[in-house]
Amino acid sequence: MKKFFMVTPQQAQGHLRKQEYRAEGNSQLAYGETRFPIIPVINGYLDEGEACELITVTYDSDDCRRNIDYLKAEVGSVCESKNASFEIKSIDVPFDDSVASAIRIFQKLIDHVADGDELFACVTFGSKLMPIVLTMALQYAYRLKNDVCMECVVYGQIDRSKQPQRARIYDVTALVELDEIVRILADKGVDNPELLLKTIIDS
Repeated sequence: MKKFFMVTPQQAQGHLRKQEYRAEGNSQLAYGETRFPIIPVINGYLDEGEACELITVTYDSDDCRRNIDYLKAEVGSVCESKNASFEIKSIDVPFDDSVASAIRIFQKLIDHVADGDELFACVTFGSKLMPIVLTMALQYAYRLKNDVCMECVVYGQIDRSKQPQRARIYDVTALVELDEIVRILADKGVDNPELLLKTIIDS
């Protein structure tokens, strides 16, 4: 199943505005206005009539609860346009950025992956720990489950120094893949890994 992972944004009322994110490095991410960079991913990768799940980490705050309502509406709209079915699963967590809390979130995330899944993620929102935790969950699934693929990981950027503001969505999947290549090189004890890595990156 196609599964999309993200963190529910914490922006206060009136601050989570719709933006048209310019797709950088992946034309499948081209989309109109949205509050959530995961929406272009769903639109670009979900096929007509497919079923999908969206799993989002939601902190215990009124802002997150309001923003997840916006998320449900936008996901519903894009899935309706594709005659697709969807389920949103919220991993509700306390507002706590301790390492122990991050590990618990990781454990809850990996409960949602299964053999054969196609995984997607947005690392835009949440504390600075959350991209690490989301990436760890993706790598767990890829390494330890059967027939799992990491299809697309994105980051949404808003340049507020410009007026009007400029928004971009970056496909950062290659960074996750690069980390996996480094792990493989280390496991195999490759001689001169820097040279091999440079060859891979330059190819």
